Amino acid sequence: MDNGSLEKIVDEVKKKLYEIWREKLFSRRFKVDRKSSFRDIVTTIDIEIEEELKEFLGKLLSDAGYLGEETVGITNKEMMWVVDPIDGTTNFSRGTPHFCTSVALMKKDSVILGVVYDPNTRETFWAVNGKGSYLNGKKLKVSSTSELKEASIHTGLQYSSDTAYTRVVERISKAVKHSRALRITGSAALDLCYVASGRADVFWEEALNPWDVAAGILLVKEAGGDIQSCTGETFDIFAPDILAYNGNKKLIMEFTDKIL
Repeated sequence: MDNGSLEKIVDEVKKKLYEIWREKLFSRRFKVDRKSSFRDIVTTIDIEIEEELKEFLGKLLSDAGYLGEETVGITNKEMMWVVDPIDGTTNFSRGTPHFCTSVALMKKDSVILGVVYDPNTRETFWAVNGKGSYLNGKKLKVSSTSELKEASIHTGLQYSSDTAYTRVVERISKAVKHSRALRITGSAALDLCYVASGRADVFWEEALNPWDVAAGILLVKEAGGDIQSCTGETFDIFAPDILAYNGNKKLIMEFTDKIL
């Protein structure tokens, strides 16, 4: 599949996400249920959006598999959609306007297309492999920050792993001490978009899932940034302990030394 075909698919996905959220954004008629714990929740809107996207994407590329947060996946395909219907579900459930929908297309183990839509700001971040990253038509470029004391750092509190939670709390105190700003926004997908757009310089979080990061990984890379593991292991998109940054080696060496 060539880049021209991928860009046409991006356009269709963008239109669909806008259409979905035009209807859902201000709906307060939803139910909140627990999944694995009292902190791990899902709303009926999450499920509705995933079901609608699964059907739409299946028609858009009938030979692609599907991996989503809320439904059973079909993963034995060369190409596969990876979808988070609402990244930032807790924010959404409380009316905090910071959440998004993330859609990525993978070919084997590589992300070739990514779209992240923030309905609160009507910002659509998208990327196609080899064609750059964009925000509402404007090409993105990561920041040029090279010193930790000038850096804006984003992270997340991952409650699904006691080890990851304990470690991130320790690292947060170091980040507060050594960086200009530390932010915990509640949406990993948007954190990655913010690294891609230069709004943040570094983002790290452990024990995530592929649907949290797939689209954002491509956005960061296509904007000139880089991705690695925040635990010193080889990065694995299917078990992501992610460290995303603006590609500046000096910055990431200082971050690794003082924070990790």
